[in-house]
Amino acid sequence: MAKFASTASASTPAQMAGSGIITQQHFESLINGTYDELDEAFKADLDASPLMMLFREVTQKFESVTVQGKLYPGGTTPLNRDTEDLPMMTAGEGFSHSYQTYNYRLSVQHERTLEEVDDAGVISERAEWLMDTSRRTLINAMADVLNRGVNPTNAPFLCADGMYLIDTARPNPDPRAGTWSNQETIGDITEDLLFTAALNVSKMRGPNGDRMHKQIVKLIINPDYEQVLWKELNTALEVGTSQNTANWAKARFEYEKIQEFTDNAIYYLLGDPKSKKNGLQIRWRVKPGLADTNPENPDVFGKRIRFAFGVGCYDPREMWRGGELNSL
Repeated sequence: MAKFASTASASTPAQMAGSGIITQQHFESLINGTYDELDEAFKADLDASPLMMLFREVTQKFESVTVQGKLYPGGTTPLNRDTEDLPMMTAGEGFSHSYQTYNYRLSVQHERTLEEVDDAGVISERAEWLMDTSRRTLINAMADVLNRGVNPTNAPFLCADGMYLIDTARPNPDPRAGTWSNQETIGDITEDLLFTAALNVSKMRGPNGDRMHKQIVKLIINPDYEQVLWKELNTALEVGTSQNTANWAKARFEYEKIQEFTDNAIYYLLGDPKSKKNGLQIRWRVKPGLADTNPENPDVFGKRIRFAFGVGCYDPREMWRGGELNSL
C-alpha cells in the first residue's frame, strides 16, 4: 500500500479565513472577537494610565447627583461632673455638591465587501481607531483637571465649597474653622519650595478646625520639570549653591511625571487616591462598552462605543496641594 507524505498546507492563514470556507456567521464572530480583544486591551491600558491612578472611581446611577456632606464634630470632651446635665455631641451639615455626567458615542461601519474579499485587517484597523479616540477622550478630560485646576480663570469645575481645585481663601463648612488655602506660592523647584509645601501640609486643618497631620506622599509634575526635580531629590548638598549645606529634600519624596500634564505647576499627593477620603473623582454612569448597531443597509455591519462619565471634586483637602512654578 502506497504511503503519501504529509506536507504543510500551502494556504496562508489569511486564505484559510477566506470567503470560500467562512460563513457569514463566522465572519461576524471574527468581527466580535477582534473587538473583544481590543476592548480588554483598552480597559487595561486606561487602568494603567498615571492619570487614572489619581482619581477615585465612583458609580453614579443618574445623569446628575447631589451629595450632602456631613461635618464631623470637632473640639474636645468638656469637663462635666456626674451630677450635671450630660452634654450631647452633634454633627453638622457640610456642603452640598452636584456631579454631572455626559454621554459620549462614536461608531464605525464595516461593509459586507470586506467579507467577500477577506479583508479582516481593515476591521482591526477601524476598531483600533474607535478605541483610540475613546481613550483620548477620557485621558484629555482627566488631564484637563490638572492643567487648568491651578488656573482659576478657566478651571473646568468648582468644588463643593464653590472654589476651584487649587484655590485660596477656601471657606469651611463650620465658619468657626476659618478659611484655608491649598495653593502654594509661585517659585522655582528648590529645597525651600518643597520644605514650605511640606510644612504647610503638616499644618493643614480639617473642616472642623482640627489638625489633620498630613504629609506629602508623592509629587505630580510636568515632564519639563523632571530634570530639575531629580537633581533636587538626588543631590546631597543644596543645589545651585557653593555652601557646604546638606540638602533637606534629598531622597525625601517620590514623584510621578505625567505626559499629558503640561501646565507649569506642581501637585502634592497627600494620601491614597483610591481612598474614600479623595474628593477628586471620575464618576461613571456607563463605563465604555461596545455594541452592534443596526444600519438600514443590510450589507453593512456597525459597531459603536458608548460611555457616560463626569469629573468633579468634593473637597481637595485630603489629597491635593498645588502651586504654579516659574518657567524654566
